[in-house]
Amino acid sequence: MPVTGAAPVPFDERLLRWIRRATVVGLAVSLVVHLLGWFIAAHLSVGRGDGNPAAAMPGPVEFAVMSQAEFAELEQSSLSYDSPSVPELAQETLPEVEALDMPTEAEITGSLSELVPADLGVGAGDVEQSAGMGEGGSGSGSASFFGVEATGSRFVYIVDTSGSMAVGGKLEALQRELVKSIEGLLEAADFLVITYSDSALPLDGKSSWVNADDRGKRFARRAVANLRSGGGTQPSPAFGLAFAMRPPPEAIYFMTDGEFPDEVANDIAALNAEYKVPVHCIAFVSRNSEDLMRRIAKQSGGTYTFVAAPTGSP
Repeated sequence: MPVTGAAPVPFDERLLRWIRRATVVGLAVSLVVHLLGWFIAAHLSVGRGDGNPAAAMPGPVEFAVMSQAEFAELEQSSLSYDSPSVPELAQETLPEVEALDMPTEAEITGSLSELVPADLGVGAGDVEQSAGMGEGGSGSGSASFFGVEATGSRFVYIVDTSGSMAVGGKLEALQRELVKSIEGLLEAADFLVITYSDSALPLDGKSSWVNADDRGKRFARRAVANLRSGGGTQPSPAFGLAFAMRPPPEAIYFMTDGEFPDEVANDIAALNAEYKVPVHCIAFVSRNSEDLMRRIAKQSGGTYTFVAAPTGSP
């Protein structure tokens, strides 16, 4: 710290002092640099020591100069880890499948009609069966009456209650077969019983379709038990009632034990011209009307069956 009141140091003296100090500092720095260079060269010579004095002399040392930007790039690349590339799997292209055109209902019906003869009806038309008393009952969409099978869901029973049915236990056999047949119908089925002698009368006066459920079957059992016989044999009015039903029947049972006029066959053919409902004809005990019954069955596509007298009848 300068003494207060001392004379100022001349400029040239201060300059001289600064030069001396700078010289000392420069010599010290130079000495340090030379010592460092000698030290590095000595180590390189020792590391390469191969016994050759000339080879021990250190050569010029070259330093790689790298910019800050290049160093930063190198540092960044050394720290980054690239995920291994996975080759993409080629997706297999599925073959195109053409949509199949489903056949229409009309086409299916047409194909079936080509396979099945058009004149093939239910049953065999002019077929005679030697049958005893039927077992009753029915399968799905079918009925059985005096052992004669019919298919459908709406059935009409046209049964003879003329005076000749009163002998030989025929009326009682008819009553049993009616009840068995109706009991065997599915609940989805409908039925109508029409009795005839000189005229036609629906069972208990009920002229509409009766459903074959429990209520309808109870009605049939009660009404059939009240049947009485008497009068002549005229079935045409009964067929008039049957073909007036709407919707129309799908199968008709026609049963008789006697003779009836020839024109009945023509009446039935005229009434059935539009609907072609199969009429299953049953000649009960007597064959007197066998030719007409065969004719009616053939014209309608139904069947003809002869049923013998009930067991135990005189």
